[in-house]
Amino acid sequence: MFIIHLGSSGFPKETTAIIQRIKLTHKGLKLAGCNPLIISKHSLNQTEKKGKLNRCYGIPYILTSILLTRPDNFIIRKLNRFSGYIGELVLLVKKRKSIYAAIFSGPSFIELVHYRFLSKILHFKLIIQYVELSSAITYKRKWYEFINARLLDNYRFFFCDGIIVISEFLKNRVYLKNNKLPLIKIPAICDFEEFKPIITIPSSNYLMYCGAIGYYSVIEFVIDLYSKLRKSDCYQGKLLLAIGQGDRDKDMSDKLYNKINECEFRESIMLFTNVPHQELINKYLSAELLIVPMRNALQDIAGFHHKVGEYCAAQKPIISTNLGEMKWYFQDGVSAILAEEYTIESYYTKLCEILPLKDKLKVIAIGGHKVGAEKLNYLIYGEKLKKFIDDL
Repeated sequence: MFIIHLGSSGFPKETTAIIQRIKLTHKGLKLAGCNPLIISKHSLNQTEKKGKLNRCYGIPYILTSILLTRPDNFIIRKLNRFSGYIGELVLLVKKRKSIYAAIFSGPSFIELVHYRFLSKILHFKLIIQYVELSSAITYKRKWYEFINARLLDNYRFFFCDGIIVISEFLKNRVYLKNNKLPLIKIPAICDFEEFKPIITIPSSNYLMYCGAIGYYSVIEFVIDLYSKLRKSDCYQGKLLLAIGQGDRDKDMSDKLYNKINECEFRESIMLFTNVPHQELINKYLSAELLIVPMRNALQDIAGFHHKVGEYCAAQKPIISTNLGEMKWYFQDGVSAILAEEYTIESYYTKLCEILPLKDKLKVIAIGGHKVGAEKLNYLIYGEKLKKFIDDL
């Protein structure tokens, strides 16, 4: 019997946080003795030399669209997306007797309703991943996206058999909306084994931030923080920015390039876009300190940045804000550096105090790694999730 993934496409090539979470969720289930199957109905990659059914990380995945690569032509691309929906429906009907449960990860309320309907008529359990407060995300929000986000945040709890939440905030929201819905909390998770073979890489002289171009205001915050550190001689190293999907939003990308060019220390800022996962790990392992700014905003408090688990696995000191899940899992000066406020001044003061204390930084890095290994390692949650699904 299969536990299948429905919703977001892109596995295994996409390196977005949601695809990484899908990968680790199903890897954990496989180690727990389940049979995972990931279904991708949209072809997002420019090159796909394999067939429709493949295997990666020991997990079988199937592509249901007619064309396995992303067509350049707009009309052909839309027709191919439609073929993916039809192919997925045919697959689900054909395999209906061997599907035990499905885990939905996706941003569409209509898709959720569609899969709930299929789960009822094909008789499989439907669990959803709840990793963000959709209505709190305002980046380039169109009117229909706003309506979709509102529907998700208010009604997703009534279209599933169980729910996986990523944070205490979202757990409390589920209890408020539907306290009878079975729930399991799985925080931001990481595969710590991916870091072990290369964890001895020596540190280079740079601070590092990793994030999507949609978080432009946060990237701007990091650049301004770095400039202040350099101007006051608190830090003389470089800044590395690893920005995801930088080529998919030209306006934001241009804005970022302009911001860097206007910076007095632009020669010391290294910008990388769409970094492959393994290369990203190497950059984490070479950094002196990793930055994950947390804003005092619902979007950040409700979620849990995927990169936190990876930062912990890299065994490097982390600086963030004493909010949300960071406050729940980490202790300032012990397992992370936690500023009291999301302000340049608060972060600057913390870093000026801690950067000269190399031994203290090592202790914090070890403490963060310990928290991550005990709380954010995907290996912990496979058996727990299997039991949760079995008990539904």
